[in-house]
Amino acid sequence: MHATIWSLLPFAVVIPVSILTKQVIPGLVAGLLVGAFLKTPSLLGLVNTTLQYVFTELTVVGNVHLMLFLYLFGAFIGIVRVTGGVKGLAKWLSPRIHSAKTAYGVTWLSSLGTFMAPDFRIIAVAPIMRPLIKKLGITPERLAYIIDVTATPLIAIIPIGTAFVGYMVGLLATSLRHNGLSLAPYPFFIQTIPLNFFSVIILAMALYSSFFTKEKAAAQVVPSKKPIVHRQWLMETGEMDHVHVAQKAQGVVPEEPLEILSDQAIPKASHLIVPIVLLLFFTFLLTWWDGHLKAAGFLAGLMKADASKAMLQAVLITLVVSIIFYMVRRQPIDRVMYGVVSGGNEMMPVLVLLALVWAVSAVSTDLGFSIYVGQTIGAVVPRQFIAPALFVFGSLISYFIGSSFGTWGILLPLGFSLAASTHASLVLIAGAVFASGTLGGFASPLSDNTVAMATVMKLPVMDFSKRLMKPTLLAGGLATIGYTVAGFMM
Repeated sequence: MHATIWSLLPFAVVIPVSILTKQVIPGLVAGLLVGAFLKTPSLLGLVNTTLQYVFTELTVVGNVHLMLFLYLFGAFIGIVRVTGGVKGLAKWLSPRIHSAKTAYGVTWLSSLGTFMAPDFRIIAVAPIMRPLIKKLGITPERLAYIIDVTATPLIAIIPIGTAFVGYMVGLLATSLRHNGLSLAPYPFFIQTIPLNFFSVIILAMALYSSFFTKEKAAAQVVPSKKPIVHRQWLMETGEMDHVHVAQKAQGVVPEEPLEILSDQAIPKASHLIVPIVLLLFFTFLLTWWDGHLKAAGFLAGLMKADASKAMLQAVLITLVVSIIFYMVRRQPIDRVMYGVVSGGNEMMPVLVLLALVWAVSAVSTDLGFSIYVGQTIGAVVPRQFIAPALFVFGSLISYFIGSSFGTWGILLPLGFSLAASTHASLVLIAGAVFASGTLGGFASPLSDNTVAMATVMKLPVMDFSKRLMKPTLLAGGLATIGYTVAGFMM
């Protein structure tokens, strides 16, 4: 059964189940169970093998570093929210916005302080801008588009201080390890950034739209009496307990305790600015420190460092120092601790997703997935067309499941297997996979970012998603051409 058509079965199950359920985790669970059964075809063997793969991947040192980083990063975002940092930024910015161009400029500049995660950026920026729509004559759809572009597409190419970079570097490390490649994952990730053609193109289009096109007259916004909220977003906000079932059935999203505490906090911009400066400072310092003995020079040291370990150390130190800072600022300890725990717990769906991605990749590798793909698909498809084909295929998957993280976890092992067997550019393949997941995370009506953006701006989700389709198709088409050209050049 090794390196036969059966080795394709786990991933062949993951994709349709994910699309059918519009959730990635059920698809990964199904793929893992199928792979485990192929390894040990018995009921007890299925259970033991499944658990063995999960436990094995959870004990890999790099994987442990990544999971701790993501949990602590969520905790960091949690304390910034409950201590009034986001509200303080809003209070400081609002009086300084007097025109549509200024509003768009502030939207772009605000990414310097809200770049850590797309949901955090949307929650931080959209409520500031929405009250200005009528005053400045801005169309809510266009403003929502600009904010949305500066969320997932921008954050996907920021190389430091985000949950995205930790997740992406972790996936690269796993895919490189399972394909027997001894490349350092963080420098490899840096090389993929300019090759995320979708992000680069959609950001360039949004910049042009922000500052070089005329503003259309704003139409009157009529809030929906029953806002459309997708169940994926409800699940990820942690509000799926039975107390709120009746409210959700009516389309009403109850506020979370974390959101209530954030709304009640006294606005203080320093409670956002100081922790972010600390995070960036410690991340650069510790990354350089880890690599400075391996290479001369600051940039060379960054490239040689164990970035995953350095980012974990940086976020832990930042979290501790920030808590002390908030205590000095007389923030209640129970409020701060609630932000830590609630923010960390919001990362649990991502951690479960990661563990399943690692396990499915491991069982597929043991079944000979990479070898079989190289002998069949790799022998038929010219290497020049692998990157554009993966981008188009991945874009369809990410649009139908609404998950950047899920798409990356599903496609990266396949892409690396094809690249290794056909001698295609690994970095180009990775860039295409990251771009495809970015497209769905940005434009899909099932994406929690799309739903959150539409909900905050009081727009019907499907109407807003349709508004995103034209720039998405244009950027996606140009990116496909770019990957085709790059496939011949690289």
